[in-house]
Amino acid sequence: MDDIIKHEELVDRYIKAGKTDAAIKSLLFLITKYAQKHDFETANSLREKIITIDPMALTDAIKAHEIIEDSRRRPVDKGHMEVWSRLYDTLTMDEANILFNDMQERTFRPGETIFSQGTRNTYLYFINSGQAKHLYLQDNREMFLKRISTGNIAGEDTFFDATLCTTSLFAIDRVKAHFLEAGILTRWQGTAPGLEKKLRAFCEKEEKIHDLLKRNAMDRRTQRRVLLPGRILIRLVSNEGEPIGQTLRGHLGDVSVGGISFQIKVKERGQAQLLLGRKLHVRFNMPPTMTEVERIGIALGVRYKANDETETDDDFSVHIKFDDLLTNKALNDVERFLKVMNPS
Repeated sequence: MDDIIKHEELVDRYIKAGKTDAAIKSLLFLITKYAQKHDFETANSLREKIITIDPMALTDAIKAHEIIEDSRRRPVDKGHMEVWSRLYDTLTMDEANILFNDMQERTFRPGETIFSQGTRNTYLYFINSGQAKHLYLQDNREMFLKRISTGNIAGEDTFFDATLCTTSLFAIDRVKAHFLEAGILTRWQGTAPGLEKKLRAFCEKEEKIHDLLKRNAMDRRTQRRVLLPGRILIRLVSNEGEPIGQTLRGHLGDVSVGGISFQIKVKERGQAQLLLGRKLHVRFNMPPTMTEVERIGIALGVRYKANDETETDDDFSVHIKFDDLLTNKALNDVERFLKVMNPS
């Protein structure tokens, strides 16, 4: 940016001093910089300025035109091209140019909503960097469905068809994305009639939200759950798989071979939501021997229950899916013990 400002000042200074050749050299530098940034409007206005200050500088004007057109033929910055090479390889050069030039860029802060369940989203997002998570709200319970990251697409179900979002998407960390607005599909019918079909085909490779919801429901139905009284200790897990941070304490709910639920008290609903999609380390005791069990799992669901006005915190029920299953024998032992202790 400093070089751009410097050369813009030099152009004006050279023109006032009558140093036409020096002014044109600085203009060519500026044209190259703006073309590389895909600001073709500014680059073209600078190209026209060359002819304005020297009508005979046709060679330099042609060179400026070639610089701009070369950038148009290679419209994608290296990072974006590397991430989305699988998509661009399916397109013609003209289609690739149209696709990229119709895109816009946006950055989302950690925790920021990208789109919300039940609303109309008209954007198709291309995640260039960072991570986001799909959450589903049902009967006051939020469930983690899927984590997406670099190279994933989001919003395809509502971009191509006029439907409401079936999930919400939140940024986990800083997310940088390109996006398209659905209205562009109408324009493509005239400028690039084959582009929508190719983009649809590419999006078909993404795992469908409908399939995720269906599988999640099937997983809940197929695993037997046993009520388990007692307390549980919970800690976040680092990317290296190690427990980190403060230990939370909760009350056990139920247990299956594949997971466990528990209740915790949290002051703000947003704090509980941050657990969704995170790896958690849990410690709890299982009867009849009261052996301590340690497991790492992912938080798939959070159910909210507001307390009365005398309480300062609210209750949240958290549901975790274990990385390593418990044994059926262990679950059977718990169930038999509880029946003996509570025969009614």
